[in-house]
Parts: sequence; C-alpha cells; structure tokens
Amino acid sequence: MHEKTAIVTGGVRGVGFAIAGQLVELGYKVVICSRTNLEIRSALKQLNLHGRVAFGLKTDVSQYAQCKRLVTFAFRKLGSIGVLVNNAGIYGPIGYLESNAPEKWSEAIRVNLLGTVYCSQLVTPIMKRNGGGKIINLCGGGVGGKSSLPGFSAYYTSKVAIAGFTEVLSEEVRLANIQVNCIAPGAVNSSLTDYLIDQGIEKAGEAMYKKTLEQKRNGGDSPQLAGKLVAFLVSEKSAHITGCLLSAKWDSFQAIGDQNAFSPSLYKLRRIDHNNFIEKL
Repeated sequence: MHEKTAIVTGGVRGVGFAIAGQLVELGYKVVICSRTNLEIRSALKQLNLHGRVAFGLKTDVSQYAQCKRLVTFAFRKLGSIGVLVNNAGIYGPIGYLESNAPEKWSEAIRVNLLGTVYCSQLVTPIMKRNGGGKIINLCGGGVGGKSSLPGFSAYYTSKVAIAGFTEVLSEEVRLANIQVNCIAPGAVNSSLTDYLIDQGIEKAGEAMYKKTLEQKRNGGDSPQLAGKLVAFLVSEKSAHITGCLLSAKWDSFQAIGDQNAFSPSLYKLRRIDHNNFIEKL
C-alpha cells in the first residue's frame, strides 16, 4: 500500500483543485503548485479548513529545475510521495497552425508534456524505494475519440503524447508496483474555457466556439467526476489497471474495477470500443 501522500500539479482551481480536495477527504497530505502565489494561498486556505494537510509551492512545471525543487519540497513536507497527479496544463495558441507563434506552440509542449515527463521521472525513484505508487496524468481534448481538434494543434498534440507516454512508462515501472494511467476529465468549465471563448470564433472555429459557449451556459461537466476517478485509481481496487486512458465521464468503476473481466486493450490510446475496432481474443 503506497503512502497517503500526493503531489497535484496545477492543483489550485478547476479539475486540479477538485482532485486535491478529493485526496484530502481520503486522508491524504497533499502538495499543490501553481505559477502564482495568490492562487496557491487561496487554494490552501480551503484545503486546510480542518487541519494542516496541504502545502504549496510556486512552480513552473515547464522548467526541470523547478520540478526538481517541487519534488524535493514535497518529500520534505510529506516524508514520502505515494501519488503524483500531473494536472498542470495550458491550451497554447488557438487557431490554424500557419498562424501559430512557434514560441507559444512550444510552450504548450513544455508545460503539458514535458512538465508531466519531468515530474514523473523525479518521483519514480522515490516510489520504487517506497515499494510502489500511482502516477495519474491528465489527458483529454478528444484524445481517443472519433475526431481531432483543428485549431488546437499544440494542445491536442501534447495530450496525445501524454497518452503515449503513459503507456510506455507504465511498462517500465510495472514490476516496481507503480501504476501509471491517464484520465480524460470531461468538458469541465475552467479558466481554459474562458480563454477559448476570449480567443473568438475566428481562431477557435465556429463549431468549437459554439460548443464551448453552450458548455459555459449549461455549467459543463463537474470537476468532481475527475476527483472521484482519481480516488478510485489511488485505491487498491485499481491495482490491476495500468497504462490505460480512462474517461471520468463515460467509464464506470464497476466495469473497470472487475479484475477478472477487465480488458486493458479497451482503454488504450488506440481505443478498441466494438464500434471502430473489435478486440481480437
């Protein structure tokens, strides 16, 4: 059983905050991070309402040195690191590739993908020494679905890469009792939603812009869906699940929790869903 200690990158609002809050409810001590101290202070005030269980550090996960400082800080505060949730992410430039600023495109890759890689690399030796752990990466943006996201090439590419990275790393650390999975949280209203709307219909594209406006009006999917999926994945009930892409909105705990019936091939980046593909036994 891994220690009830966790890092949640970008855990100050939206999905990240919901995940951090869910872990605190489960008795975890948590370290969160953000690029602004104001957001960290606000989140910690809420997470620590019933005791000193959450800590925060200003961190830009696109910088390896800052990720290393975050992991060192977490280890010092928590005494161990049993769970890592790589949640920090940005949209990057919105609009067709030909109009994207190269530096903005690469920033999305550095934050979304390399931030995930850096933090995962740094916690792996700690988890191995502890006898196991859980790494959960945030995927999404239509990854594994039936259509791509024109106008969001940097974001989409980084999230597809995270799914692939999850599959590879899960095999590398399988024998160390470390499970690595990625989750799609659903269409959650967040600062990213507002950012997309602010970019306007020309950059976002008519279909995506209208869909996001409708999502904003309807309230979107609850970030607690992701929190509950993470709660399941950090439990011993999920010890048989690794290298998978799971949907907080569509995948039932009953289906994925049955170890005897669970088929990992149904939950990969190349998703086999009896619609587009049929699993070969």
